[in-house]
Amino acid sequence: MRSIYLDRLRVLASVGILEHELAAKQPLFISISVVLADADLIPQIDQVTHVLDYRHLRNAALEEIETGHINMLETLAGRIAKRLLAHDVVTEVKIRVDKPSIFTDCDSVAVEVTAKK
Repeated sequence: MRSIYLDRLRVLASVGILEHELAAKQPLFISISVVLADADLIPQIDQVTHVLDYRHLRNAALEEIETGHINMLETLAGRIAKRLLAHDVVTEVKIRVDKPSIFTDCDSVAVEVTAKK
């Protein structure tokens, strides 16, 4: 089994339901982990074509951000999870979306979703 992690990808996104959130993009941090249950301990060949390229994790998040305004963090996290589960080798995903600067008395609010095939 192998896992791949992408930690706190920094993006600006059109997300939220409040008036000021509809008017301007906001910073988010997106963290992703995927499990490849059937992956060999060592790839058969030491080339990126024999593993899941971690750029796919980053691209899945960026492509969802670029689709347009999203009201809920839950929707964004779920869409990223669904996109990554479409890869044949991915058996489990965990997506966490942090929204910093939403409240002055905490670092962020976050939503995390986990899904398995």
